Amino acid sequence: MVRAWHIDEGARLTPLDLPADDAGAQYAQIRSAVGGSAEAAYYHRAAVLHVPSTGSVDGLEPNLAGWALACGWRQMDLPYLLYGPIVITGSYDAESAAVGELSGRLTAQVRTVCDTVQETVIGWRTRRPASNEAALSELLAYTRRDLAAVISSP
Repeated sequence: MVRAWHIDEGARLTPLDLPADDAGAQYAQIRSAVGGSAEAAYYHRAAVLHVPSTGSVDGLEPNLAGWALACGWRQMDLPYLLYGPIVITGSYDAESAAVGELSGRLTAQVRTVCDTVQETVIGWRTRRPASNEAALSELLAYTRRDLAAVISSP
């Protein structure tokens, strides 16, 4: 089995076990987890974010944890959001087209970002951001701080 991670729109992280070395079965399970056709998005050389192909068009909610993680990994503010549930895996195996397992270091980063997003969104219930842009800027500042702490830890 290959351990993947599912992030829902509420930044809840759950494990997803994919069959090893069976690209077709892996893709079927990823499609099921994201609710339809999935696109592979690359924001880190050792990870793949599998996102719904038509998430924003289908009216899915923004996935702030997936977006913040992608921004942190790319070290830039992405000018677009990611929508709907996301599955994160390790890179594709060049020979079999199956995905690999995400490293422990990257898994720790994913967990940290999900926790940061959940805490930030809870805080917005009592302290509303001035605008959507201010909210996203605040979220990215917290994400970058927390990612830096995880990356620099032994």
